[in-house]
Amino acid sequence: MFKSFQVIGKVQGIMFRQTFIRACLQRNIHAGATNDPSDRNLVTCSVEASEDAVIEKLIEDLTNLEKLNSWGAHVESLKVLKDSVAITKHEVTTDNVDNFNWSPDVEFFL
Repeated sequence: MFKSFQVIGKVQGIMFRQTFIRACLQRNIHAGATNDPSDRNLVTCSVEASEDAVIEKLIEDLTNLEKLNSWGAHVESLKVLKDSVAITKHEVTTDNVDNFNWSPDVEFFL
């Protein structure tokens, strides 16, 4: 299953992309995430997994958890996109997440 979606909420400048990608790695989901340069409340994400249930559980957790990390990342709404975005087109992916200089001061709850 492959799905692209946009998350809206407190999702930029607070380690959302790292939190999201690390959660995907734990769930064996291939994924990518990109900040929207014109809207600090919007991140586009793509996910791919062998089982639909794994992705559905991730989406459920994204939309239901009050805080996704210790910096206060939070998704207010999620919109599935009709047109998919290839994972390789994203800024941060499950393949390159370790190439970024992330702050070590964040705890992940997702």
